[in-house]
Amino acid sequence: MIENLINNLKGQLTGELQNKFDLQPDTANKSVDLAKDNVVDELKQRAGSGDMGGLMDVFKGNKAPAESGAVNNIINKYVGDLTSKLGIPESVAKQVAPFAINFIMQKIGGQAGSMSQSDLLGGLIGGGLKDKLGGFFK
Repeated sequence: MIENLINNLKGQLTGELQNKFDLQPDTANKSVDLAKDNVVDELKQRAGSGDMGGLMDVFKGNKAPAESGAVNNIINKYVGDLTSKLGIPESVAKQVAPFAINFIMQKIGGQAGSMSQSDLLGGLIGGGLKDKLGGFFK
């Protein structure tokens, strides 16, 4: 569910990263993939620990992304990935990361804001954890 939403906005975000930050098309594309991985990983981690309240507030528009510790955690990890995995200078990564993650959170919020926490988590579990557990639930 969440991954599909991010995949649907990938072209738009890739273009924004190219225009605003002068990233090459390939680098911008990989940056969006890394952003998706960081968002999904954080959601799975929060879902596993039962700590989804802060992110749900962001998705429902009750809290700005910048006010969320979870979102700031995603941004910090993403800055590290942009520099270590894509070789983007830290000064640029610190501009790209908040822009990209806030863009994603706002778009997800617009699409998923009316969904319940269990619907969002069901998509994560259905797409992620279930695959890792293989045939255990057959």
